Amino acid sequence: MSNSELVDIVCIGSGSAGLAAAITAADAGMSVFVAEPRRRTSQTAASTDPVEAWPDLLQRHWGADESDEPTAAYLHQLTCDLGPPRRSPTHGQLPIGSVESFGDDPCDDRRGTVPPFYGNELAHWARECLTSPYGLVFSRVSPLTMSSMRLEDGTTIRAGVVAEIPFARRSGTTLRQWLRDMAKERGVKIHGSSTIQRLLFNDGQPVGALVHTPDGIRHVRARHGVLLGTGNSNADDLLAMHPAPVLRDGRLSLVSRKASRFARLELLTSAASMNVCTPQSRLA
Repeated sequence: MSNSELVDIVCIGSGSAGLAAAITAADAGMSVFVAEPRRRTSQTAASTDPVEAWPDLLQRHWGADESDEPTAAYLHQLTCDLGPPRRSPTHGQLPIGSVESFGDDPCDDRRGTVPPFYGNELAHWARECLTSPYGLVFSRVSPLTMSSMRLEDGTTIRAGVVAEIPFARRSGTTLRQWLRDMAKERGVKIHGSSTIQRLLFNDGQPVGALVHTPDGIRHVRARHGVLLGTGNSNADDLLAMHPAPVLRDGRLSLVSRKASRFARLELLTSAASMNVCTPQSRLA
C-alpha cells in the first residue's frame, strides 16, 4: 500500500542540481520532496551505449532500468529532436559564467522590442543541460523564482541565485556537502536510495511521481512542478579548486534560458567584481 502526499515541488533523480532547487524552493516557503536514486557502481553510472536513447539514459539516472509507457513517451517528446546522447561525465567542475550584474536585466522591458527567437539555440542549450552532471528539466517553464540577467557576451539568461559562497574556500568543502548542509538547515528531507517507478500525469504533463523509498512506496504530487534530474546524481565538485575571485564573489545559481524547461547549476560572478574576464571555455 502506498503513502500519498501533496507538496509544492518534487525533485527526482536530481543530485546536486535538485538539492539546489529544493533549497531555493524552501527559501521561498514551499514544501519539497527530494528523491535520490540508489547509488550505482561507477561503471554503470558512467557508461553510455552509443545507441541508447535519451529516455533510457534519464531513467537510469533516476535509479530505474525501465518505466511505463506514458513516462517513456513523455521523455521521448522532450528529447526526440536533440540527436543521440553522448557520454556524460560522472564528475567535473561546475561551469562558471560572468553576468553583467545580479538582479533583473535593466533592458528586459516587456514594452520594448522582443528579441529574436532562435530554436536551434534552445536545442543546443537543452543538450548542454542533458549532458551536464548538474542538469535539470522543469515540468513547467521556471517553476522556481528566476531573474533575467545578461552574460558578458550579451546572452540573456534566467537565473535563480541559491547562495553566495565566500565561506566555501575552506579546504575540502565539496558541493554536495555544502548543499546537503544547507538543505538540512532548512528542514528539507532527502529520500535517499529511492527508485522512480513512474511519473504521474494530468493532461499529458507531469504532476508527480510514484517513488519506491526505503520507507515504502510514496505517491507524491506537486502543486507547482516536477524537477527531473538529467545527470549523474553522485557528481561532486571540490569548491576550493575554483579561482579565488569566483569563491570570493561568486554565487551558486540555477541557470536556464527564456522559454526553456532545461537548466543547470553554475557558479555566476558579476563582471564588476572580477578584475579579469572568465575564460569563454568555462561557459561551455
